[in-house]
Amino acid sequence: MKRIRSSVSTIIFFFALFFLSLPFSAGQEVPAAQAEENASEPDSIDPLTISVSVTEVRLDVVVLDKKGNQITDLTADDFEVFQDKKRQTITSGVYIDSQPDSAAQPSAARKSIPNIPQSPTIPLKKEDVRRTILFVVDDYAMSFENGYYTKMALRNFVEKQMKTGDLVAILRTDYGNRAMNMFFSDKREALARINALPSTMAPRPEDGSGMGVGPAMWAHFLVRRYENQMSTLSYSIRTLKDMPGRKILIMATPFSAPDNPLSFPDYALGPIGPYSLDSRLSMFDRMADDAMRRRPGEREMENIYKRLADNALRAGVVINFLDIDGLYIPASASANPSESFNAPAMTQDMIVANLQAPRSSHVSTPNPLPALTGGVVIRDGNFFLSGIGKEAESLMKGYYLLTYVPSQETFETSKKQDDYRRLKVTVKRKGVVVHTRDGFFGRLENESDDETTQNPLIEAIYSPFKQDDVNVNIAAGYVKDAEAGYLIRSWIHLDPDYVKIVETEDGGARIDLDTVLLASDINGVAQDARYEKYTFTIEPENKAENIAWIQKHGIRFSLFLPVKKPGFYYVRIAVQDANSSKLGSAYQFLEIPDLSKKDMALSNIFMLTSADDLTWMFSDTTKEIDKGVFFLMFQGEGVRSPALRTYLPGDNLQTLAMLYNVDAKALARSEIETQTILYKDGVEFMHGEPTPITPDKVDNLGSIPLLNRLTVGTNMPPGDYVLQILATEKKNGKKKEGVTSQTLGFTVVEK
Repeated sequence: MKRIRSSVSTIIFFFALFFLSLPFSAGQEVPAAQAEENASEPDSIDPLTISVSVTEVRLDVVVLDKKGNQITDLTADDFEVFQDKKRQTITSGVYIDSQPDSAAQPSAARKSIPNIPQSPTIPLKKEDVRRTILFVVDDYAMSFENGYYTKMALRNFVEKQMKTGDLVAILRTDYGNRAMNMFFSDKREALARINALPSTMAPRPEDGSGMGVGPAMWAHFLVRRYENQMSTLSYSIRTLKDMPGRKILIMATPFSAPDNPLSFPDYALGPIGPYSLDSRLSMFDRMADDAMRRRPGEREMENIYKRLADNALRAGVVINFLDIDGLYIPASASANPSESFNAPAMTQDMIVANLQAPRSSHVSTPNPLPALTGGVVIRDGNFFLSGIGKEAESLMKGYYLLTYVPSQETFETSKKQDDYRRLKVTVKRKGVVVHTRDGFFGRLENESDDETTQNPLIEAIYSPFKQDDVNVNIAAGYVKDAEAGYLIRSWIHLDPDYVKIVETEDGGARIDLDTVLLASDINGVAQDARYEKYTFTIEPENKAENIAWIQKHGIRFSLFLPVKKPGFYYVRIAVQDANSSKLGSAYQFLEIPDLSKKDMALSNIFMLTSADDLTWMFSDTTKEIDKGVFFLMFQGEGVRSPALRTYLPGDNLQTLAMLYNVDAKALARSEIETQTILYKDGVEFMHGEPTPITPDKVDNLGSIPLLNRLTVGTNMPPGDYVLQILATEKKNGKKKEGVTSQTLGFTVVEK
């Protein structure tokens, strides 16, 4: 392997990432609808594909009884579909169950130890996704109370309603969303994203008491709010287009802030030209006048909503609106809300009472998107008890997929007629409520009109799933570092079967790779990013031997990345084979706790591959580390790469984690215990007994190594496993406190 040489060309990669974090422009156009020219025949329907084409129209339909429960026993004969009031012949009708599996019950070990973190979960594969749920937080229009309610509703959804098979994302109307486009299935990651949402302080109009903003600023705000909302919804639909499972969009927005430009208060400055006579106007007057000139007319607005609904149909997206203003009760019943909610007897009691008080006036939204796409308007929510409410949850459980062949005139349009084809679906059974699409455009347009061209490496690195044209795997974790503060180490492995080896003129060979390396915070903001071009040259001597080694062991890298601050991070890698243009990507989510608080904490769990792994972890320094740069690894002839996370029966797994901030007195009393638990498919498979750490085996209180060895036995059937290490501190030898935990996922495969 010494005959292999590598050359690296590195470019700091902030230029493209800068544009990814830009907010939407106010004038972003809502794209026109598209139609698929080729669709599968009715007898080969993909149950999760909803489309419109010249050969068929597919509709998703939800049917509820009077109590709001789904009806699932209907057949195609129970439905009637009308297009522009003309009855259509249904060629196929099937019920698709989108209900994810129930979450696994807590194990006995979890019940016996308080404050233990959530059970570890394996990241979802694309084929395992049952529902893709995108929350759009309309924070541009939210008051402080609205933001408080939003976090409460989202947390309750994650803790009570999010289940195995759910893939969730959160976008914002007041933020550039390209870098935020990460979907997650882990509740720990979900709660971290929710907690990272910033406070909201949207303006409100003057109320006569000196509070609020003037008419000019309010007019400007309303138009910008509408533009941000529409552009974010358009972007969200495009984001969901290629996602798997039942696709649901829920916009959390305050109904108390108007979102229909036709209902905005008039703001007229008189017969003025394009600022020719405006030298006396304030900045806000100028901004308001410009904004109000941009207001769409009634006809234009109707077409904007129809185009969004049509795009949602073709993407298979159902749009729901959640009124984040909260619970509504009559004014007579809300005289003193603070008494019923037991507000704290502090200076904050008035704020808390205000947050918990139901609204005493009922407001409505004229936004037609829920009705146009088969969704609902969720209102009067008690966010202290529920997340998105029973009605929305019932709509998400499943749907009927109905198919019919449209007539030829469906796609024949003229300037004199509206090419929007209205739909109506009825059910012969009495006493039911039907939710479905309002219609679609009968136009065929170039599918590329709606697409934006991006650097393929950027697309791959921000994809919610691995890109598998080049099989890339990553394993990353943090340790405490004396100089850098914290140090992230990542192992990366490339499957050689997906990489092209090119013969060179001198009889040797080479591999050419383009890579993007990225570490970002919880909001997707890049903390460190590099673009690197690698050329691995294989000399003619021993070429066959070296290529055979690569084909057996793969291409291995390691990355050291110092980070200054604690928090949640994504470590991401995207690789493109320059000779075949094939792409691959992978990412890992990890948490770095704040060790300055002196709370007991664990580093991530590392799989050991060689003696060098122990050296760098125990050295507590980065002096010898090539910071932020990949280097090729050839050591570990008989050891699997930690990035693969796959093991065979008989393999020995050696793991290491570092325990920080241990209390010296508790250690002297042998009150620090560790325990390992092994999960399979989210259910406890086996667990070890708690083992005390004895003082005589500790050399450094600042960092105590926890070494574990696990042999993959014949009693471990193939499947996904998660190893969890717990460290607890007992008090007075009885009650367990100070629980800290880390997990490591891996897969057992057959020989």
